[in-house]
Amino acid sequence: MLFELMTNGTIARLPSENTPDNEKSVMLLLPHNKYLLGSNKNSGKWTYGENNGKECRTENIYLYDGQPVSLLNESAAPTILTAGTVDILRRELLALSDPPGNHTSAVLMMRTLMRGHEIFKSENADYLDEEKFMSFLKTDSIFERLYWTLRFALNRGEMETLTRLKVWLRAGPEVFSQSIPEKMRLWFSILGLPDGDGMKELEELKFTQLELKRIADQNASPIVVYNPASGWLVLGRFGRYKDTMFFMWAYFTHELWNELRERRKFTVQEILQASWGEYDTRQAMSERAKYRIF
Repeated sequence: MLFELMTNGTIARLPSENTPDNEKSVMLLLPHNKYLLGSNKNSGKWTYGENNGKECRTENIYLYDGQPVSLLNESAAPTILTAGTVDILRRELLALSDPPGNHTSAVLMMRTLMRGHEIFKSENADYLDEEKFMSFLKTDSIFERLYWTLRFALNRGEMETLTRLKVWLRAGPEVFSQSIPEKMRLWFSILGLPDGDGMKELEELKFTQLELKRIADQNASPIVVYNPASGWLVLGRFGRYKDTMFFMWAYFTHELWNELRERRKFTVQEILQASWGEYDTRQAMSERAKYRIF
């Protein structure tokens, strides 16, 4: 895939049929015969070099969503790529890349969590075949969500995610009903109130800023607040040390809270863990959508 940086700072896609490995890479042509090249073998690392037909020095750089980048030129002003341009380049390269993580590790952990599932009773261990397993995932949305959450979490070394997923499975993923995500909402903050968007959403749910500040100032955890007009709000504190502690604000409709608390007899802490597990799976599916479809 071939792009060129235009003088107004935007990028234009160019025909790339004759570009080597055009289905596996993204190249951006830059002023002063420079280029930026990303490969689907490493979607985080890009090569910045010179396209002059001679042996030249290249360097590796990293692009991050929402962040502009300044590319140095020896005898000219730096080339600036806007945050929007960076996002486009990353999106196009991720769409050519396989999702990160190891299939075997993810599916074996999945088998531990769901040992009684029919697919794991196969004598030939067909679930270890990634291609066959991907076909099966298309038939079971909960299985699919669990798999990708585990795969991404294990790849990042986030073992605490496993604890949340266990409680999520025990609660019954269907209770959160992805078709109605407003049943449960989560916001995270560092030792204080949520950010502007989070505060706006909470105020729309009839929780005042003064009330939220009073809750945040308390030392207890978890703290449960009931609002007859909207539902239940729970504040949980996480982190072992004060300088690494963060807050999780969780909102539940009357219906969902009663189902988890009264009918299924979950503790408040278990409700927080299960809800966080649901949040993990939603984030994982959003991340999965960025990568190549098998």
